Amino acid sequence: MRAWLGALLLVLAAGMGLTGCEDKQPKQIHWQLQLEADEDPHGAGVDQGDVPDWAARRTGVATLVWLEKATARVKTMEVDTGQQAEMEGFQVRLLGLASGLRVDTSGTFLDDENVDNPAAFVEIRRGGQLVYRGWLYVKFPELFGMDDSGWKIWLKAIRLRHAPSGADNQGTRSSAG
Repeated sequence: MRAWLGALLLVLAAGMGLTGCEDKQPKQIHWQLQLEADEDPHGAGVDQGDVPDWAARRTGVATLVWLEKATARVKTMEVDTGQQAEMEGFQVRLLGLASGLRVDTSGTFLDDENVDNPAAFVEIRRGGQLVYRGWLYVKFPELFGMDDSGWKIWLKAIRLRHAPSGADNQGTRSSAG
């Protein structure tokens, strides 16, 4: 009887095993399409457009740090507003400054005294070709700036010069470039 019961269980198990695989065709997985990200108002492209008028009126000095990726060599340079400086074949012009840069919901750049986000609007060329034109930030330097295979550049600090009395140096609205 034991042999008969064992054989019956073996037949039932085999039958269940065969019916468990029935109609199990591989299914194709339909992946979702990647969503397109909204345009970043800080700009990730090479040319972020025009410097806001209020930023162009600010005068001062920007301290930039250059990291040569292949050697880990670091160099520092200072650029005055409206001036051009050179570093390793790059020409850098400082076009504007902000002591507290922020972007409002409409994409307008504002200089907000309540925001701790110093920034400099720079134009960087190499061999006459535009490499980067836009904002560099003291905060989160790894997120924004020039994309170059050999160099990383970031803004270390800005020093603003006080405007002569009567000059409008407060942030006025200007559309994002």
